[in-house]
Amino acid sequence: MPLVTIDDQPLEVEPGALIIQAADRLGIEVPRFCYHPDLRPEGNCRMCLVEVQGFPRLVVACTTPVVDGMVVRTSHTSNQVRTAVRGVLEFLLVNHPLDCPICDQAGECSLQDFYMHPDYGLHHSQVDPEEKVRKRKAIDLGPMIVLDSERCVLCSRCVRFSAEVTGTAELQFVNRGNHVELKAFEDRVLQDPYAGNLADICPVGALTSKDFRFKRRVWHLQHTDSICAGCSTGCNLRIDQFGGR
Repeated sequence: MPLVTIDDQPLEVEPGALIIQAADRLGIEVPRFCYHPDLRPEGNCRMCLVEVQGFPRLVVACTTPVVDGMVVRTSHTSNQVRTAVRGVLEFLLVNHPLDCPICDQAGECSLQDFYMHPDYGLHHSQVDPEEKVRKRKAIDLGPMIVLDSERCVLCSRCVRFSAEVTGTAELQFVNRGNHVELKAFEDRVLQDPYAGNLADICPVGALTSKDFRFKRRVWHLQHTDSICAGCSTGCNLRIDQFGGR
């Protein structure tokens, strides 16, 4: 079993385990947008950068497997990682719209949480709001989902979900540079019955649910753990309710 040390905490993991998985088991927060435990790792958001002893440069924790004797430093203990992650976050926010007051993801948005983080957040933007790149907003993607391209951080969770989980592959990235945006194939509506899950796996407010859109702020909701009764599998789920609804 490979032994890895992350921020001076040792842990034995199974062969092939990723650094980000080991950090999660130790309770060490590594910021991430694109990583999801049920999707193929891609390492395209670059938020999970870590320092590995003996490596010439920082590596992404979500695609780098652990090897025996590896010593890792995260943003909690490495100034180099802290500076790099702050730069990545600043680039992600350069063209992000100032939508927090009207965004349904406000209150449960990873981008908000990371910006408020004392280690690598709270930077001062050097870009005037009028200079931000404008993209399509409030795009109807079918009976369940609305897309706001300006808010997308290009994590590709939704693209991988449609390719790997549902097998429908109707989402893709188009254009280049800072004009890249998410788009449904031929602008078709998403008729997939699992499309509602896209709002759940989106870490920001790019994909929002029509059922919940502009209905209630998340901090007003009460959370209850429950079990889905849709089939015999009995998946765990969380019910968010306000006033019994």
